Amino acid sequence: MLTDKIIPLYYQLDTIFRRKILSGEFAAGASLPSEDAIGEEYGVSRITVRQALSSLEKDGLIIRKRGKGTFVSAKPPIIEPAKLTGSIEDLISIAMRSTTKIIDFSLTQVAKKVTDSLGLPERTEVVRIERVQSSKGSPFSYVLNYLPPTIGQKIQPDDLLTKPLLKILQDDLSIDLTEATQRIEAAIADSYIAPLLKIRVGDPLLKIERTVFDSGHKAVEHVSVLYRADRYFYAVRLERTKK
Repeated sequence: MLTDKIIPLYYQLDTIFRRKILSGEFAAGASLPSEDAIGEEYGVSRITVRQALSSLEKDGLIIRKRGKGTFVSAKPPIIEPAKLTGSIEDLISIAMRSTTKIIDFSLTQVAKKVTDSLGLPERTEVVRIERVQSSKGSPFSYVLNYLPPTIGQKIQPDDLLTKPLLKILQDDLSIDLTEATQRIEAAIADSYIAPLLKIRVGDPLLKIERTVFDSGHKAVEHVSVLYRADRYFYAVRLERTKK
């Protein structure tokens, strides 16, 4: 039964089925219960069920066949992640398997948190690059790159359409990238991000903030990325320490 009176019932039902499909609980090709059965199980009207199914169908998660029923479609491709103990090469490899759409490329003032991460005085103008990355024509991340002006102004926007930023820094600008620190947390899509990533407002996102350093431990880039939670995940290998 759906009991939350604030969130629309169809949205709650959509979210439940979306989670079950993306987690594999409902396997690809599996038949879903009838509209009447779903309505009875969750205590909602047939109209509500149809609204939820229409949303799932629009996003390509289910296929409705007249006279046969509703079936789970093939799951969307998952972007293979870098490991938590991965290397700079892992990050470059992921970027090379994606395409980029640039929204903004400008020299501007940014939040103190960003200038602090780059080791720059507050109110220093930095190069800000706003873009969306896609895989097989489907967007999976919203990216904000920030670079010190001495580095960012050497980069041409068109270069980012054919080569990952880290590879440009490493190969074209001869910067010796040695390490990066990052923070991972949960986020949700707002009314600006949702249409860019082709998801709904309120859908879950994985937020990663990363600062990349050169061999002199000088920050060369700070990046904030919002990943679609249904397209991207992080893997970590744990080892037991023997005493």
